[in-house]
Amino acid sequence: MERNYEQLIQRVKQRSNPGAIDESVLLEKSFSAELRSLYDKKVLVYIKRAMQGVEPVYTSNTYAAGDKVKAQLKNVYPKLDYEYQGSVPSNTHIRGYSDIDLVQISGNFYSHESTTSFSNAIQRTDLGYSQKIRLNEVINAMPYSGDANEDLRRIRYNAEELLAKVYKEVNKAKAKSIEVNLTSPRRMVDVVTASWYKSVEAGVSDNEYQKGIQIYDKKKNQRLKVDFPFLKIHLLNTKDSQVNGRLKKIVRFLKTLKADSEIDIDFSSFDISSICYNIEKIKYYDKSYDQLVHVLFEELSKIAVDSVYRDSIQSIDKSEHIFRNKPEKIAQLKLLLDELEVIREDLFKDNLVKKFLS
Repeated sequence: MERNYEQLIQRVKQRSNPGAIDESVLLEKSFSAELRSLYDKKVLVYIKRAMQGVEPVYTSNTYAAGDKVKAQLKNVYPKLDYEYQGSVPSNTHIRGYSDIDLVQISGNFYSHESTTSFSNAIQRTDLGYSQKIRLNEVINAMPYSGDANEDLRRIRYNAEELLAKVYKEVNKAKAKSIEVNLTSPRRMVDVVTASWYKSVEAGVSDNEYQKGIQIYDKKKNQRLKVDFPFLKIHLLNTKDSQVNGRLKKIVRFLKTLKADSEIDIDFSSFDISSICYNIEKIKYYDKSYDQLVHVLFEELSKIAVDSVYRDSIQSIDKSEHIFRNKPEKIAQLKLLLDELEVIREDLFKDNLVKKFLS
């Protein structure tokens, strides 16, 4: 199907600059100049804008919204820990009016890897005294005498009550978060309730980003399996710096293709980030933005046809396999690949990728 790139470009502009601010104010001069040089190559303009991401002024306002909600909660519940997770902290979001995930975390208790794992780790000869002390603190900790799920339930419901008094639009029905819609700045903040999880690696390194969390599900009245959102952000940021900012560009690009598709593609941001993170650095660290389309096409094509390779792909933090025993995800990936193929064909059709063939 022939694409209306002028219309697609306008969609990207509206997402990244929803306030319609003069782009000469927002964009770097070099980026603006390059866009002007491509005025008659609409497919290239679309690709570059899709990879560029949201302008910083809108991201800062998204954080401002999150900080407002955090301040309300912190005034009443100062002993909780508050962290951000998701695509905004990793700068892989594609909408100026993005929501942001604010996690309120109980510090009264935590779960951890098995005591045996900690005991085995403490025998390592390469660990220092302070590292062994941290591991011993977990091994020798007194069991929590309270009811962890009940404590999290109370934190969740207290937050619902407080936020409903402060803000007009608060959705309390969601199992894993409270949806707060702010009008100034106009943003949505998802407030998630969780508890900490300590791994052996986090104990050894003492890095905050390696600590896990367990999100509370109010409908099930239980904590969900452990997640490592801060480690994912750290790993994505690290690899992105190693490929000169190109990892986040390709993540944003695939997210944009999904958002602009005329069909519903059930392939999450988590999945997109994982398959992009899996690509070897050597394949794209020095590629131009149009060449990145070809890199992505080759990668998604390989995933689609090579079951052994496909089943090897893991999430950024290695906590799960993206496609293994999930045939429904393969079908959704192929839909995304179809969207990508159209863009690639238009590049070839317009004679814009000769360098690929040399």
